[in-house]
Amino acid sequence: MDIFLRHFSEKSRVEQTWLSELFCSVRDRLLPVLSEGMVVDEVALAVVSRLQGCFSVDSLPLSFRCVCVSELFSRQRSPCFSSLAMSTSQHRELIRETEQALPSHRALPRANLLLIGCLSTGMEGWRVSDSSGSVHCELLYPDPLWINQPMLFPSWNFIPINTPGKVGQEAGYLELIASPIHLTPDAVTFDPGGSLPESLGVKEAVRRMREKRPGKELLCVNGEVCAVSPLLVIAGKRFFSFSLRERDYTVPILVMDSRYVFWRSCVCVGRRVCVRALRVCSLRGWVGQRVLSVTPQSRLLAPALPDQQPGTTALVDEVETDQSVPHSPQESCTDIQTAHTDAQASCADVETNAAQREECASGASSATHAACAVKIKHSKIISYKGVITAVTDQEAGLYVIDGKVGLCLAYQPLRWNSGLRPGAEVELQHVHFLFRPSPHCLPTMLCACLRTSVRVTAFSLVAPDSSAPSSSHDALPRFLLERNLGVSEYLWLHYYSTALQQRLCPRWVCEARVCVVASRLLECVCVCEQDRKPRDIYREMLKEPHLCPLSEYRVCGVGCEVPSISKLCEWLTEECWSSLSLSSLLPASAVALTRAELNPLLSWSFRTWSVQEQPKLALLMGMLESSPSAATLQLRDRTGALDCVLVESTAEAGSQRPADNTAWLGCLVCIRRCTLVAERFLKSNFPSWKHLKEEKYITNKHCRVYVQVCVSDLHILSPSTAMSLLLQERENQPMREKATNEERRSEPGRRESEGAREEMTAEEGPSQPGCGTSEGEKKNPIKERASEDSRGGAREKDTAEGGKRSGKRMREEEEEECSSGRDGMEQAEKSGGGDSKRQKTGAQVNSTAATEPGLMGREAGPTSDPCVSLTVCVETKQGVALRNQQLSSGATPGLSLSFVATVTCLGRAQGWESDPRNSPLQEREYETPHTQLDLQFISSAVRWFPLLHPGSVYRLVALHTEDVAVFSVKTERFKGGVKSHGNPSLVVQPRWRVHTLAISPLTTQISPSQAQNIKTISQVLQNSSCPDIVSFYGIISQRIMLAEEQGKAPVIPSLIKDKDVCVETDLRFRLTVEDAEASGQSIQVYLDLSHNPFIPGLISGATVVLHSFHRSVSRKGNVYCRFLPVSCVTVTGLGSADSDSARHCLPPPMMLLGEWVRPEERQRCMLGRLKVHVTCVLHLKMQWTCSLCGSIYKQSGCSRTFPSCDSSSAVFQAEAKVAAEDGTGEAHVWFLSEMVPTLLLLGATEWEGLQWRVRVRGLVRVYARGWDMVSDMNAEDPLVRYLCMLCSSSSVCRELNVTCQLRAQKQEAPQMRRMKRGEREFLSKFPSPLQLTCTHTSPLPHTL
Repeated sequence: MDIFLRHFSEKSRVEQTWLSELFCSVRDRLLPVLSEGMVVDEVALAVVSRLQGCFSVDSLPLSFRCVCVSELFSRQRSPCFSSLAMSTSQHRELIRETEQALPSHRALPRANLLLIGCLSTGMEGWRVSDSSGSVHCELLYPDPLWINQPMLFPSWNFIPINTPGKVGQEAGYLELIASPIHLTPDAVTFDPGGSLPESLGVKEAVRRMREKRPGKELLCVNGEVCAVSPLLVIAGKRFFSFSLRERDYTVPILVMDSRYVFWRSCVCVGRRVCVRALRVCSLRGWVGQRVLSVTPQSRLLAPALPDQQPGTTALVDEVETDQSVPHSPQESCTDIQTAHTDAQASCADVETNAAQREECASGASSATHAACAVKIKHSKIISYKGVITAVTDQEAGLYVIDGKVGLCLAYQPLRWNSGLRPGAEVELQHVHFLFRPSPHCLPTMLCACLRTSVRVTAFSLVAPDSSAPSSSHDALPRFLLERNLGVSEYLWLHYYSTALQQRLCPRWVCEARVCVVASRLLECVCVCEQDRKPRDIYREMLKEPHLCPLSEYRVCGVGCEVPSISKLCEWLTEECWSSLSLSSLLPASAVALTRAELNPLLSWSFRTWSVQEQPKLALLMGMLESSPSAATLQLRDRTGALDCVLVESTAEAGSQRPADNTAWLGCLVCIRRCTLVAERFLKSNFPSWKHLKEEKYITNKHCRVYVQVCVSDLHILSPSTAMSLLLQERENQPMREKATNEERRSEPGRRESEGAREEMTAEEGPSQPGCGTSEGEKKNPIKERASEDSRGGAREKDTAEGGKRSGKRMREEEEEECSSGRDGMEQAEKSGGGDSKRQKTGAQVNSTAATEPGLMGREAGPTSDPCVSLTVCVETKQGVALRNQQLSSGATPGLSLSFVATVTCLGRAQGWESDPRNSPLQEREYETPHTQLDLQFISSAVRWFPLLHPGSVYRLVALHTEDVAVFSVKTERFKGGVKSHGNPSLVVQPRWRVHTLAISPLTTQISPSQAQNIKTISQVLQNSSCPDIVSFYGIISQRIMLAEEQGKAPVIPSLIKDKDVCVETDLRFRLTVEDAEASGQSIQVYLDLSHNPFIPGLISGATVVLHSFHRSVSRKGNVYCRFLPVSCVTVTGLGSADSDSARHCLPPPMMLLGEWVRPEERQRCMLGRLKVHVTCVLHLKMQWTCSLCGSIYKQSGCSRTFPSCDSSSAVFQAEAKVAAEDGTGEAHVWFLSEMVPTLLLLGATEWEGLQWRVRVRGLVRVYARGWDMVSDMNAEDPLVRYLCMLCSSSSVCRELNVTCQLRAQKQEAPQMRRMKRGEREFLSKFPSPLQLTCTHTSPLPHTL
């Protein structure tokens, strides 16, 4: 050190101290990695000399501190920038310019650090080394002669990498902004290791390669680099390739020696190089093609580029400038515009053929796939240079250049975290230009293939964004390679991987499994081309002309969207009100309706959308859960929830039943075909139909949106544990049946021996309930399985179609594709014992989600905790309603949602070592005789309501206990001196679980319950012996809202709001339910759901089962039903406006009055067609009615005087009653306002003139007296005389074809009539005339 300091004796004490530290750093850090013979004093003096050369004055950078590699990793935790040649003012100006160009980013902070080291090579490229360690570095223009040379690094960035969970990843890397400065003068010496062979041009090298010369001749080739492939790693071997060009000749060079992978950063497009010692070889699988490959003796000679800093040298003569200068940004923009125009022009040539090709390939595909666009374009190869302005997703390889051009590097296995940050300048050679490949990206996209050269020409001075949310998209490029995805599919997959992460993580899906779920979602919306061949990397990199997966692409190939639940609800709400036309909700007689008659018709309406018909709503996705506040199934994500009506198909064609499988809870599903429904609730005060366009009369409006779906249209993306067990059971069933059949043939006498053994066991006595049975006593597997009935078979079929991917395959995929998420699962498997394999199929959720009551998220896997179960069959169930309940002993009773289900206990409570879930029913769980029990579901336990249905078998499981007494009940036969005839009751606890059991030989032995005695509407109407409480089913044809009942105590809204339940207050309506088996039969059902949760699905065309409704008979003899507090409404078949219109397309039956007058025929048919003759008009009334109060309205105003009415609107109403007969009977037919002109044969002009004449009088009424028509008004009034003459004319009394509906009438006794025929008189009983209302007329031809 003394010798070193003697050269600086004139320096101050501070400078000498700094020089001493520099000398120690060179001695301790740099000298140990240099070759022998280096003297520390000479190296230290060279460092000082190079440092002084960086400044304009002969001074030392005293503010800089020497730093080693290990200190960078240990102390420098934040990114920094260091430069020897930049002053403070220059740095401030650079920061200002950088942050002005990228306003949302901050510049790198400056750190005065002095870095000295030795450049070396590694597996990933170049490295900076000293005695403390090495760090990966990125260089702009490296030279092969820099290897193992001591260097001073004048300007560089250090970017630390703090990515949790990345094992083996370095803590950071360097970006060498300026070329390093040599510290030794002999850095340019080169030893070729022998005589330098003759250098061949590319044309001569191609000729030599075609010749089949014996021996191993090594060639030396020079030329201009025209293509550079990325660094590939296959089976642990690293290699890349580049091509040299000379005029029209190219020669590919393959670098497969790991010692020369650093060449890739030394060769760039446009640079002239010379490669020594290359051998000619052939690639396996590429017949007839030869390439050049490097050997251990190979060397790379490259010239210096103009961009290199002083201090670097080269061996080869300088190349021409115009060959190495890259495109300017202006030229790049011009290339983009030219490529855009050419791409649009070339698209027209292939659209027709592509469409035909796609039509043939997807002829048998689903409707969702058919909705995808089939336009195919050819990409264009261009070169581009620009600045990265945004990083869309670094792990997925997506960037934005110049703020308007997208960049996709997913087809290149690059180190995307090295240098590619906002502010970095990049140069792209041989990149594919794509225009609008996907709606989820920028219109202009550049995609890099295996032949694209991506080079950073200037590093960014912007700090990496540490606040950006971490993504788990590192598996997306692997999916791209494994599934051979196109660009459109990959961009769609990335977009919805991000969306799924925001909607489902971390409650339902862990971040490591997002890509797995997104890939399954992609399979639902886009079927990849089956004829797409596997990728050949050698052909993509080396073959001419170039052909790769990016050569063709689909324009918006995956056009469907998967909206979030909140956006879907917002869209449905907006659409339902924007498409509302109030006039379309009214019948043809709307012009004659008063305010009291008009507004109830507007108070409720609905609209449906089919997902297949919506171009932007091709798929719905969410978690199936059950809501304890709404007592309905819901499709849920983190943004919101959507009510769901779920049914499943049965074996009968077109028949459906409500879904009852609780295994669907916790499944992540996507829905391909469904119906979206929006029910509109409107409170209005319109005076008449003329004011419908005035919104001021609307006082309140809101809507309820939900989805109707069949189980067969569900596609499982991630199954619940129970669903995984069900799928696994379905897979094993054929093998089990095969083994059972073989066992039957081999042991014909086994059944008799087993029967005798069971009898012996029964004689010994059953074990005590609550004691877990041993494996050898009663836990015998079921040897036989009965054939599935129609319901069970359909359920399995729907599950198979909905769970398109089997449980075993799903588990294998999750194990292979999600290895990064295994750590958390393996820990859970250790606590799961032997059932840990099942747990892998369930989704990972927070531990609190599985234990909180009322939370129906993804359940945890089977554990070794003991539990007890009780197997039951549901007989009946009540509807969910707000009832006074005492939730716990000592608590104050209050309103809470609850319902009661009457069940039959199939056996006694059983103990288990682990949760049996929905495993097949075992023999020990089934015992006779059966007992009945009332299960009370209160508060959060009502979440099981939508999946509990009469006739299904369930297993009730209480976890974390071995005491079977939790299912014991006390039967109080006498209470307060009164004998109780009810069933014992059991309160279902919120933490208990309910699992649906599949059809098995034991469940088929259950006798049909009385709950299955569901009547038809015909039976309810005709059978006079029906009980007062009935259950029946039918199809909804009409729904009308009812006005609030007068004198009824109002519901206090605060009591309902405090309970946070989904109740539609003051919801009273009338349903017209038609018979599902016999046409023409209908019944009126009155419902009051003011204390019940909203029931979705009650729309026209829906099939419903109405449990426990009160059957009543009106004073006129009409049968109707009323809703009771224990009534239950279940939707068993989905309805829509289309199904309603299709049902009424059949004409009503042709009837005779003599038949229809019979009581049994009245009950059987409510609507019929008649061919009658009008004998006379009994009365005709025309009046103008005040639309507000209903009084007579004259031309001057409303005629009501007390209290006075100042209404200015009125409606015209007309009514006619005629006597008609058809030879078999007589009837009185009523014609209402819109039918009266047809009866009187009046045209539109005549009818309008008649209305204005009546307006002067307010009311005109004529009626029959004998054979004449008379009136209470002035008989000389011309209007009265005209109407009397018209009603008596033969043009009115004529034959008509009419469609009539029975009119409500009171049953009257037959009337006695005296009839005379000749000289004889007869006294006979005549029934009262049939009262009908005409709904449609079709007059026969007539003459005046």
